[in-house]
Amino acid sequence: MKHNKLTRWAALILAAALTLSLTACGGAGGSSSAGSASASQSAPASAITLTDQAGRQVELDAPADTLVSCYYVTTYATMALGISDRVVGLEKKADTRPIYAMAAPDLLEKEQVGTMKELDLEAVAVLEPDLVVMPKKLMDYAAPLEELGIPVLVVNPESHEALTGMLELLGQACGVEDRAQALTDYYEEQLARVAQLVDGLERPTVYMGGNSSYLTAAPGDMYQSSLIETAGGVNAAADLTGGYWTEVSYESILAMAPQVILIPADYTAQDILGDPQLAAVPAVQSGAVYEMPSGIEEWDSPIPSGILGTLWMTSVLHGDAYPFDTFTADVQDFYKTFYGFEIDPALITK
Repeated sequence: MKHNKLTRWAALILAAALTLSLTACGGAGGSSSAGSASASQSAPASAITLTDQAGRQVELDAPADTLVSCYYVTTYATMALGISDRVVGLEKKADTRPIYAMAAPDLLEKEQVGTMKELDLEAVAVLEPDLVVMPKKLMDYAAPLEELGIPVLVVNPESHEALTGMLELLGQACGVEDRAQALTDYYEEQLARVAQLVDGLERPTVYMGGNSSYLTAAPGDMYQSSLIETAGGVNAAADLTGGYWTEVSYESILAMAPQVILIPADYTAQDILGDPQLAAVPAVQSGAVYEMPSGIEEWDSPIPSGILGTLWMTSVLHGDAYPFDTFTADVQDFYKTFYGFEIDPALITK
């Protein structure tokens, strides 16, 4: 499913650069949380028409055999869907993602085409992919690529619903609907299981530190807050506003008085336990400070394995109802089933 466009890509990329400079402050219109797909009645039987998560219509002549993934979340999704071998280009800094070396080392040899801030249109065009998958933050690049005849699927997996919607879209775009359905079914089954496990249990107050500093917290509208609530906790920072890690003071943390502190970052529990300004925090006094495993994937993020973040929190907060040994077995089963490799249990920590 190649496109006869390379004779004009240079001029189009120049035009794209001008367009991007004019629209950089204007943003992009249209939104959709989950996306949808349907077959065009007038198109060939193998043709696919999708509505992506920016509300755009995307047309494919057939399921995509080659992909460029501009976003680690979508690259992770190709592994979970069993189609990472179709990836011909991906996001930069791939070598910082441990899961690639574990599950799909060939990805580390692929062309790296951009970041969440910019995309190398020339590099993408030379690869001639059947489909480019990009986050909504990069969607200003969609029109220039489509001018080259390269279909673009925009995704925005910033909630559980949108994450499963993204997986369904990729499954439809690549002809692996059954695989996507199995993954989304697993999600729903585990969410129902967790709800049953924590039903009627006392909910501890939980503070979740940010990626770069424990003086940032997850506000109530952030994806991480939903993980805490689903796992049977109460987000100590739920009253904060915003959709990203929000700065807080020591005084604020003391006032929140969390019973448990969770860390999804590179700093350690000892950093918090050894901070004298946090000595009066209940979680510090009881030693209830836990580090989410960082040597596999970012389980606190909206990624295909993100359900494991919910399960990890459930085991940490309610170990009697969901023992950590059971969680460890569930993680091993997940990676064997969806990623096709055996995870080292030593990486599954708290």
